[in-house]
Amino acid sequence: MELAGARVVVTGASRGIGEGMATAFAAAGARVALVARSEGPLRALAERLGGTAHPADLCDPAGRRGLMAEIERADGPVDVLVNNAGMEVAAPIDRQRAEDVSDVFQLNLVAPVELTRQVLPGMIDRRRGHVVNISSQAGAVAFPGMSTYASSKSGLSTFTRGLAIDLHGTGVDTTIVEIGTVRTDMLARLDEPGAYGPTAASFNRTYALRVQRKLTVEEVATAVVAAVATGATAVRLPRRAMAFSLLHAAPQRLAAGLLIGVPKRD
Repeated sequence: MELAGARVVVTGASRGIGEGMATAFAAAGARVALVARSEGPLRALAERLGGTAHPADLCDPAGRRGLMAEIERADGPVDVLVNNAGMEVAAPIDRQRAEDVSDVFQLNLVAPVELTRQVLPGMIDRRRGHVVNISSQAGAVAFPGMSTYASSKSGLSTFTRGLAIDLHGTGVDTTIVEIGTVRTDMLARLDEPGAYGPTAASFNRTYALRVQRKLTVEEVATAVVAAVATGATAVRLPRRAMAFSLLHAAPQRLAAGLLIGVPKRD
């Protein structure tokens, strides 16, 4: 997709990976529409990038309701939706509050599915569009204290693979982004006093064994922008750990072969 002049919506845009992607898309000439709960930082970033700010709490169904229509009324048709907003709670399930569990699944899985549902009719009508879902290698490999986060990301990865099948021949592309740990505030919280130690210890083991490394926000943002520009279906970083994601996706690739010739839409 030609990004110059394209309308790109990025959720979770007020900091971390979302801020990095919004900055990279704007640098590529895209017009960015930014979504996040933190209104002050969101508006400041939108002003800096020449984009628009749309404060919304995506954990709340009311915050998601009609959001894409609202953005399109204000800014015009959406060409790219980047579902990035996410959260984690590092603790065993028996130590998590009911509200924590609900928020993780609402933000990490339900919100991307719902926003995708909202934006697709227009994209399909225009035969132009791209949906990017920021998942995680945790969707393939769970670590101690990460059961809810991992299962929500596993669901998002599976949704994206199914979405690609449903959109076959429509002119709308998808990209699944399955990444390891990234140097953000979310990762830094694992080392704070009171954090669940086994999670950080597990990550440290993967670093020591050189199975994982800490990615930078810039690495992820650059790879995502390139994927949209070239139509790549997947971004998996770091490359040294991509086998986990590939093995997790293997049954779907097998099923895709079995379904050759079967209509994907009616």
